[in-house]
Amino acid sequence: MTSGGKKLTSGLVVLAALFGLGLAAKTAVLTRWDIAFDEQLAERRDGALTWLAKSATDASQTLVGVALAILIPSVLWMLHRRRDAVRVLLALCGALVLALVAKVTVSEHRPPARLWVEAPDNAQSFPSGHTTIAAAVALALVLVLRGRARALAAVLGALVTAGVALARMYLGVHYPPDVAGGVLTAISALLLALGFLELPPVAGRLTPRERPEGDARK
Repeated sequence: MTSGGKKLTSGLVVLAALFGLGLAAKTAVLTRWDIAFDEQLAERRDGALTWLAKSATDASQTLVGVALAILIPSVLWMLHRRRDAVRVLLALCGALVLALVAKVTVSEHRPPARLWVEAPDNAQSFPSGHTTIAAAVALALVLVLRGRARALAAVLGALVTAGVALARMYLGVHYPPDVAGGVLTAISALLLALGFLELPPVAGRLTPRERPEGDARK
């Protein structure tokens, strides 16, 4: 199996795990545990933590995700990193689309309204769109950066994603499986995007053609 085929297969496996988790999240046993977990977080709320949680939510909202899905590929394109630009564009847009499809398909209810600090922006809880965006942007940066910058992006990306996930549960609008689903959504979208772009017919169109010998121009 080619490298592209392996990535596509891995992406589909992660996608299957995503929907499997979504179905499990709707079971009565797991829902009771999830509510109990969110209630414990609610007992630890204070003014400073609530402000931080709201800030994390604002920084990872859908509008920000769409903006970054345009901005990052645009910058890469202007830097003549066109292959990376296409990879990031597909990964980020794919994550947004997969999150929407999973929300509609799984259709999990939000936690009880008594736990909300602020009203959610839609009725579906699984997966967390905010966590999806945080994880997708983190993975995209790890994909395109090099050397120490990549390692730093990996650490910071993991911390930011975890912070956004915790913030969404702290605010009472998501369960633990929802935020885990957001991470799976981002991983699946990245693998599917990379696998698709590495298929021979597609990769051939993205790879710059070398000039014939003797045709070099000064």
